[in-house]
Amino acid sequence: MIFKNLKNEIKLDELFRFDEKTNSYIIDISIDNYGTLYSSLDFSPFKNRDLDDELIIYLEHSVEDIPFKYNILLNINMPQNIYDEVQETRGIKEIKNYFSYLHRKKKREIYEYYRSAVRSFVLGILFIFAVSFIKKNFAVTRVVWQLIIEGFYVGGWVFLWEFFSLLFLEPNSKRRKLKQYQRVLDSKITCTYH
Repeated sequence: MIFKNLKNEIKLDELFRFDEKTNSYIIDISIDNYGTLYSSLDFSPFKNRDLDDELIIYLEHSVEDIPFKYNILLNINMPQNIYDEVQETRGIKEIKNYFSYLHRKKKREIYEYYRSAVRSFVLGILFIFAVSFIKKNFAVTRVVWQLIIEGFYVGGWVFLWEFFSLLFLEPNSKRRKLKQYQRVLDSKITCTYH
């Protein structure tokens, strides 16, 4: 119930314009010059500059607010007197490239999570089967060996628990983020001069 109320508090029509033709919410970005798109801490030439951190955070949060059933349009608003077709094209390309990088990075993260989950599953099964095999085929009478065997048994179950937590609990937020990055990549980016 709490989450439902929080979701209802976000009134998308107050935050974003809506384009009924494309069933899209428009995320407006207002800048004074092309340099505003880039990080002020990056002094490399325009061709190699990083995007501004606040811009990235703004885009990520805006995309999170808009439900997946709607498309997204990014609209960069700028003064008419700074129009430069080359810089406009470069700025649009940089936004796409950056979110493509984030998308690839998140995919690798998810892949590593699944790899770790499989590793935990294999180790858990090996530990549990090893303990069962030893208990069936060998008479373990010393307390030290019994403690070691029980430790391996508990360790096997811990690895299996890690497998289930990595597989079902952890990656959901990461997959959601991956979808959000894909939405930015699929979105149309336009520039409006006024």
